[in-house]
Parts: sequence; C-alpha cells; structure tokens
Amino acid sequence: MNAPRSDATGRSLRLARKELREILRDRRTVFTLILMPLLVYPLLGAVMSKGVLSALSDGAKVEVHVVVRTDNEQVIFAQSLYHGEQLLNKSAGNVEPESLERLTFESTPGLVLQLYSLEHQEGDETLESLVRSGRADVGVAVSQTVPGAVAPRGTHYMFLDWRIVQRDGSALSKRGYEEINRRLQAANENNINQLEQAGLIPKVRPSAVSRQLVKPTGTSQASPLVTFIPLVLVLMTMTGAVYPAIDLTAGERERGTMEILVAAPVPRLNLLAGKFVAVLTVALLTATMNLLSMFLTLFALGLEGTILGSISATMVFQIVVLMMVFAAFFSSVLLSVTSIARSFKEAQAYLIPLMLISLTPGIFALLPDIEINGPLAVAPLINVVLMGRDLLQGNVNVLMFAIVLISTALYGVLALSLAARVFGSDAVLYGSSGTWSDLLRRPKEPRDTAPMAVSTSCLACLFSLFIILGPLGGRLGLNIGQQLIANAVVLVALFALIPLGFAAVSRVNIRSGFTIAKARLRWWVVAVLLGVSVWPFLYELEIMMISEERIAFLMKLAGQFDLGSVSLPLKILCLAAAPAICEEFFFRGFLQNSIRQNSSAAMAVVSAALLFGLFHVIVKDVLFFERLIPSTLMGIVLGMVYERSGSVLPGMLLHLIHNSLLMALSHYQDVLERWGGDMENRTHLPSTWLVSFGVVALVAAFLLWKQPPEAERPGTD
Repeated sequence: MNAPRSDATGRSLRLARKELREILRDRRTVFTLILMPLLVYPLLGAVMSKGVLSALSDGAKVEVHVVVRTDNEQVIFAQSLYHGEQLLNKSAGNVEPESLERLTFESTPGLVLQLYSLEHQEGDETLESLVRSGRADVGVAVSQTVPGAVAPRGTHYMFLDWRIVQRDGSALSKRGYEEINRRLQAANENNINQLEQAGLIPKVRPSAVSRQLVKPTGTSQASPLVTFIPLVLVLMTMTGAVYPAIDLTAGERERGTMEILVAAPVPRLNLLAGKFVAVLTVALLTATMNLLSMFLTLFALGLEGTILGSISATMVFQIVVLMMVFAAFFSSVLLSVTSIARSFKEAQAYLIPLMLISLTPGIFALLPDIEINGPLAVAPLINVVLMGRDLLQGNVNVLMFAIVLISTALYGVLALSLAARVFGSDAVLYGSSGTWSDLLRRPKEPRDTAPMAVSTSCLACLFSLFIILGPLGGRLGLNIGQQLIANAVVLVALFALIPLGFAAVSRVNIRSGFTIAKARLRWWVVAVLLGVSVWPFLYELEIMMISEERIAFLMKLAGQFDLGSVSLPLKILCLAAAPAICEEFFFRGFLQNSIRQNSSAAMAVVSAALLFGLFHVIVKDVLFFERLIPSTLMGIVLGMVYERSGSVLPGMLLHLIHNSLLMALSHYQDVLERWGGDMENRTHLPSTWLVSFGVVALVAAFLLWKQPPEAERPGTD
C-alpha cells in the first residue's frame, strides 16, 4: 500500500537532503566540486596566455588593424611611426614608409599595422564604434597639430597630441597600443632633446600620447579558442555527477542498504526522484563552480575580450540555463545506467564507454564549418556543445537554442523513465539474471493506458523527428501543393503511427489507451459550438501580443508560401483535418490520458496543453512566440472537452472546425474584408463579431460544465 502522494513527496525530498548531505561530506566530491575547477581553469588560462596566445608576443606574426580619421592624419601617423622606428632601431638617415596602408618595422619583424581612414567608410562610424565592435583593433586621432621650431641641420619638428583608442579586454588591441605608443613616445622624446640641444624653447607644450579604453560590444569577434571551452564545461559537469550517481545506486546495492530503502512505504519512483535531486544538485554545483572559475580566470588574465569577444548578462544567463538543462539530462542518463549495475565496479565499467562516447561531440565544436541546424540541435550531447560554442561566440539562433533546451530536457525525462523501469527491481536488487534487454522487454499483461515512461519516451522521439522531418517538404523542391501533402503524411506518421507503435510494443490497448470511445450527443454539440466560437478570441489575443515590426515580418514570411494557388479542399485536408485528428489522437488521447494516471485532471489538462503549445511555436525556421499562449489556451479547451466527455472524438471535431474556419477565412479574404475583417494584415476584428461569438462561447461553456463528466476511464484513479 502506497503512502499518500503529499507524504511520499515529502519523504523523497528528505531522502534527497540526506543523500546530498552524505555526498558533500565525501572528500572525492569536494575535490571534484571545488578543487578541480580551481586548478583546471587557471592552468588552461595560463596555457592559453603563455602558449596559444604567444602569437601576440614579440617576434611572432601579428596583424593589427588601425583606423584613423582622415587621409591626412594617416600620412602624419605613418611618418611619425617611422620616425620613432628609426630612433628605436638606431638606423641612420630618415626612414619613410613604403606604403600608407601596410606598415612593417625592422625592430619587430612580425608586426604589421594595417591602416585605413574613416573617409572611406560609409555611414556615421567613429573610431570608438569601430574599435568597440571589433572591426578595428586600434583607433588613432591627432588632437592637435602645431608647427614647431627648426633645429640644427634644417630638421623640421612638429608637436602632435595623439589619442589612441584601445578595446578593453583584447590582447591584440593592447599589443597594438603598446607598439604604437612605444614609437610615438620615442619620436616625442627625440623632438624635445633636439630642441633643448639647440637652445630653442618650444612655443607649445611637447606632444603627448593618451589612451582611451572602450568596452567591447556583443558584435566583437571571439577567438577560435572559445570552441574548446564548451567541451571542458560539459566534461567537468559530467565528472561531478558520476560519483554520486554510482554511490546512490550501485553503491547502495553493494553495501546492502538498497533493500531496506525499497522496503520503505514510499513509491520507487519517488525514491528515484529523491536520488535524482541529489545527483542533479551536485551536478549543478559543479557546473556553477566551473563557470565561476572559468570567467574569473579570464578576467584575472585579461583574456575575456580576446577569448569571448564580449561578455553580457544575457550570454551568462543563457549559458547557465543550458548547463542546468544539460546537468539534469546527464544526471538522468547516469541514473539509468547505474540502476542496471549490481556493484560499484560494474557501474564504473558501464560508465567508461559512456564517458568516451561523450568526448565525440567535442570534435563537432572544434570544426569551424559545422553550424548547428535542426538534426544537430536534437542530437544528444552534440547539441549542447555546439550551442555552448555559439553562446560564447555571441552567435545565437533563438530557434536552435529553444530546440536544444526542449530536446535535451525531453531526453532527460526519457532517461529517467528508463531508470524507473529497473530501479529497485528484483533482477538487479538481488543479483539474479537481469540484463540490459530488461529495459526494452514487453510487459506480460496488456494495459489499458500507457504508463508515463512510455508516453514521455514517445514524446521525446516525436519532438526529435518533428524537428528533422517537419521541413522535409520544402527541402525536396516540391511545389506548394505537394509540400502540403508531404507535410500531412509526415504529420500522420509522427502523431499517429509512432504512438501506435509505442502502444503495440508496450501492450497498450488501442481503444482505451487512446480513449477512442463513443461520446454522447451533448458533447458533440459542445464541440461544434466551441469550434465555431473560440477562434476570434485566440486571434485577438495573438494580435494584442504582437508588435507592428513583428506583423511586417510575419507578412513577409507568409509571402514565401503561395497558398492562394492551392484549392480550399486541399488546404482543409492538409492544414485542418490532418493536424486536428492526429494531434488530438496523440496529445489528448494518448499523452493526457497517460498523465492522468498519476495526477489530477487539472494537472493533466494543463501539462498536455503546454506541450501542445510548444509544438506549435516551432514553425519552419522561426519561433512564433506569440502563438504559445493562444495555442496553450486552445489546448486547455480541447483538454477540458476530452476530460469531460471521456472520449478523444469530440475534441477532434472541435479542432477540425477551428482549423477549417481559419483556412476558409484566409481563402476568402476579399469577402471577409467586405464584412469588416482583415486577418491578412492582422487587424482587430469588429466588436460586433466578438460579442456574437462570445455569446456562443458562453452557451458552450454552460453546456460543458452543466453536464457531469462521463464515467472514469480505465486506468484512472
């Protein structure tokens, strides 16, 4: 007999606190958590500073881009530099620059100054903006140019006031400043000495060189070395979670304490959740220490601008979110692997290949030509390393970032579901002949409803395949009508055939597992009324959340799809009927039905609706954020109809009517405009429409709540 849900949750949290306290007392955890980050990153920073960044040292080839304000200042600057070079190199005679665009010096053979002036730049660029953005390393301006006295031997001297703009945190910009300043100072000092020897008193003060530091912006370029950092962060986070995962599963079996724990009046899933929280906490602490140590090392060595280009609060937040999701994912993977093992050594033997496989994604991050796309964004581990690289380089695709987060989170849920299948099982607990095939074995008895492990596994697979196969029609070079048919076929395969396959493997009864049941007439009436009346309010909500710039962008994007040439029946079939039937078949009939087993009706409705909304946010190569709330609210309406009617069929009709109306209104846009509506340009609907449809919606809501829900479905409490 299981304990009440709230009491079991409290016990699992207390278990997590106990396990975490014991883990943090262990010296091996302290070493991995604190000492390794404090040793690894300063060591790597020293290597990059002294070794890899030695390209910026004396004698190495360095090209510094220098921008001046005018062509005249470029001539004066080049002549002054070569005058200083002549003095530093002790060369005889005057030294004139061979080129005013590319300056080289004998005293520093590897140094090249690439000069250009703002007179040839378009727009209102300044020295500061070019240096700040990284398009120039150093900016030079002559603040004052005054003729001086004439010294012996007829040499004419000029007193110049120099201002050098340097990008803060950039080793290359700093090196350029040092080389330029050294030569200009030498020329200044020589001018003063010559005047003093000639007994001449300058009428103006001697020339000066001042430095102006500017902060880099997010557009400054990062070093190729940044591709190495995500792999180090991933490996260090993984290392922090390995020992706690082994100790809390295989270690407890070896010590003989697992049997006592499993015998406690707490569901095994709650026990596993408590251990997961403990492992995740250690992994997050390890990730936090690694991030802090990395950034502090870069700041201490002055390499943050050179390595990262720029650091912003948004970038740091995105990295933290990415590492949190990855830590949760890998903690789940570790628990699923170590739950199989029956001893500490066996768990270590399983994890060695896993760690070696985890090194492979580093290759992708180190290849400069590899860019993250749909398939790579859903590839485990590879997506995290590539996204970490893009985040540190300041080159983030928001759509890919969202896909990486969602897919990694779903993989974590899948791994945790696999761990729940074997955690505390007799085959592993008592050392009998349990094998890896036990994870995929079919149950002996048929089931009325899919367990959460099955439905979440199906969801994880669907999301990855949805990202990969969704744009398939456009990639095949088909016309718009053929693309719609191809997309409909993909939709049927994803949301109908794959869930049916999972149900068959898990011995789930099709009728009860997907809630294919007869519905009473009143529920069909409610579905029709809601299908007709809900769309105006969801449309208005989307309009309220969208800006004029976003409307212009969406209209431009819609112009890429010539739906006007497609017949209305084909649009209704591919864009209304196929999504309505297949999505309800999975999200309500399969997923919400599964969630309902272990949660309240409200939790099941909201959870399935939120996942339904997330799937509708990702469209082609764009994130439609404004669709999240309207789609989620539509999912809640569909979930409530499903929950009250006890059948997935009325929701399919509601969804079909809703989609078909939108297709018809879009197809007959000219007629709609005569009636006062202009959906194509995203304008608000007439108030009379909203009042009329509001009355219909209120009648539907009254009928929905007036009638009691149907009998409980099989498998529910």
